[in-house]
Amino acid sequence: MRDRIQAPSAQRPALLLAIAAVALFGFPAGVLADDLSGRVIDPQGSVVPRAELLLYERTGGGQLREDVSGPDGQFTFSDIPSGEYVLEGRASGGSLSGSAVVIVSGDRILDLELAISGITAEVVVTASTTPLAIQEVAKAIDVVDAEEIALRNELSVTEAIRTIPGIRVQTLRGPGSYTTIQTRGLRGHDTALLVDGMRFRDAASPQGDATAFFESLATVDTERIEVLRGSGSSLYGSSAMAGVINVTSRTGAGPPQGDVLIEGGGLGLVRTVPSIRGGTANNRLSYSAAMAYINMTGGVRGENPYESISPQATLRYHFTPGLSATGRIWYTRDDLRLTESPAFPAAVTDNFPAAGIVPARALATDQLARFEAGQPYQAGGATFVPSQNDPDANRESSFLIGSAAVQHTVAANTTYRISYSGVDTNRAFLDGPLGGGPFEPATSNRSRYDGRTDTLQARLDSVFGTSNTFSAGYELEREEYFSARSDTASTVTIGSLSHSLYAQDRLDFLNGRLQATVGGRLQAFSLQDPSFVGSDHPYAGVPFDAPTAYTGDLSVAYFLPESDTKLRVHVGNSYRAPASFERFGGSFSSFSGSYSFWGDPGLKPERSVAFDAGVDQWLANSRVQLTGTFFYTDLLETIIFDFANFPAATDPFGRFGGYRNTGGGQARGVELSVQAAPAASSSLRVAYTYTDSVSETPTIGDDFYGIPGLSDHMFTLTATQWIARRVNLAFDLFAVSDYYLSPYGAGGRQMIFGGPVKADLVVRYDLPTGDALRLDLYGKVDNLFNNFYYEDGFLGPGRWAIGGMRFRY
Repeated sequence: MRDRIQAPSAQRPALLLAIAAVALFGFPAGVLADDLSGRVIDPQGSVVPRAELLLYERTGGGQLREDVSGPDGQFTFSDIPSGEYVLEGRASGGSLSGSAVVIVSGDRILDLELAISGITAEVVVTASTTPLAIQEVAKAIDVVDAEEIALRNELSVTEAIRTIPGIRVQTLRGPGSYTTIQTRGLRGHDTALLVDGMRFRDAASPQGDATAFFESLATVDTERIEVLRGSGSSLYGSSAMAGVINVTSRTGAGPPQGDVLIEGGGLGLVRTVPSIRGGTANNRLSYSAAMAYINMTGGVRGENPYESISPQATLRYHFTPGLSATGRIWYTRDDLRLTESPAFPAAVTDNFPAAGIVPARALATDQLARFEAGQPYQAGGATFVPSQNDPDANRESSFLIGSAAVQHTVAANTTYRISYSGVDTNRAFLDGPLGGGPFEPATSNRSRYDGRTDTLQARLDSVFGTSNTFSAGYELEREEYFSARSDTASTVTIGSLSHSLYAQDRLDFLNGRLQATVGGRLQAFSLQDPSFVGSDHPYAGVPFDAPTAYTGDLSVAYFLPESDTKLRVHVGNSYRAPASFERFGGSFSSFSGSYSFWGDPGLKPERSVAFDAGVDQWLANSRVQLTGTFFYTDLLETIIFDFANFPAATDPFGRFGGYRNTGGGQARGVELSVQAAPAASSSLRVAYTYTDSVSETPTIGDDFYGIPGLSDHMFTLTATQWIARRVNLAFDLFAVSDYYLSPYGAGGRQMIFGGPVKADLVVRYDLPTGDALRLDLYGKVDNLFNNFYYEDGFLGPGRWAIGGMRFRY
């Protein structure tokens, strides 16, 4: 039985009840109930029915209210606190959009005008944790909303953001397989993941980040995905050195509505996603829920099955106009057949050139089957054997995210928020003797890695006048790491606590043409004695002095007079706190019957300084947006796993290798993008990213300083076109340049792999039905050009297709 370190789960409900009691009864109501109503109109003054309306509070993290305009274009938000809001509207499948900053003091009536716009979202939250109209944003940020996800029929969050500039998504095989995200040429663990603004990370992963679960993020009840690029630690803490991905779930409002999606086809894939959302008559109670089920019986080469179930739900209740409670839950459980890593037997290494770079050429698929069966095969000109099937290697994983928040508006434009978030992550790797790899176990075994984080946050937001928005808060985070192996009696349990203070102040000048935001964060750590069952450890009795992490951030946006041109600058330093495994990690060898210890509790946080400067230009009445950004990041201090240069003679824990601090490197580049809506029936997004990343020390051999696996050039395109209001075509393209790698087994040689080129096409037809029920029929071709690519030597799927239907009610 696994033992928790302090704070047993039985104490958590009592803690949450105490928090709720203080929030509910500790402060007066303090605000009046007002109404915001009006019409949604187009540029010609005609009313727009069935427009989706989102009302964001400027304070309290941008709590969201939803409504839909009636047949006469009318909308009403009843019983809302006095204060400042940002109202966003979208209609006609997102082709019409608009936003307005609204001050409510007493009942307010206004007309919201929607026009054809090339902007995906008019309002974003992640750039400052408070809602901003896109014209107010001083950072590089892009959005993929639910409408685009539906038109492109994306199964996962990572596939949905693949076309965002500066984001390199790498999936080794097909759906459900290992996925990494590199932002602006930095490492995979430099990008933070948020779910509804709360951190999601795996405390049991070596770097304590979310990478191990990127592959598990299905699009279930997703409202939008916001992708912030640049330093984000001042707002979001550890791991936000390159950027932040915020997955926002639906909240629901109005009469019950929802979807039922059923699809299937290639790779033996079947997917179903039922959903429901709505609210009571006055929206005092609102709800949203969905569940995604994926069963892929074949996968790449027909022998890589994958199964996933993922329910997600949100419930919000307004006790008074200014007092609300929100609860959210998201659970996912996956089961994936794994493969062996690329192999380098003598038959393929004989094809290596005597010197220089080795071109990566895969063994033919028919010969791969013979290699897996232990039969003679013809290597031809191949220089590597791609991933091989392993019939008894599986990955079982699950995560559970639960959060609860109480928000209270105590005065106009002043709100406090108390929230709790718990993240449980579980990964198990099962392997047996049937595979063909070099390290197959003699008998079946199971390795288990569990993580737990509990985060308690208290936050205050206030708007002073019309030009100053201030936020400050405190966070208490508890982290636990646990690992075990079935073939031994060894277990490892590691725990820690941290305390954080953060603040941000946003100022407007020159009637809103100039905005400046400054923020900072400080995080202090308290480490606990680790527990190693099966061995003594070198950390007993050693005082733990974990260095404090701190950061600062400044962003400025300026609109040129009488123009639609915005200049913006963002500079900040970020950090990544050492993970539990990096502080105390070790591994147990079943051959020697002993532990090897790799961790150092005195590791310093990783640190970086990042700068970007850009220009946003709107043309043709905002139908076209041109964006260009130059970025530069300097990794001042990093954590590496090292043997070659490890100071074993002076190490206080007697280690011969392990984690240590060292210098880093630099990443610089350019992001260029165009978003356009030539007509109400068309949308287009084109992006190009150039990245130049270098390390301070060689990464391959003695003379290559680049970042292995990173492509210098990336081009993406997304286009949608409605035809006669019933047929929609959605096309997206992802293409990256070649990259260098030195896989395990290649003898340290530098290899060059071809960058993948992947295009997808979705054709959808909306059957004419009544207003109460709508039916969409669609088909999708994935990897339209049938490009066989080998990400890091792992074979991806060729062209495959699915078809399905979506009932909307």
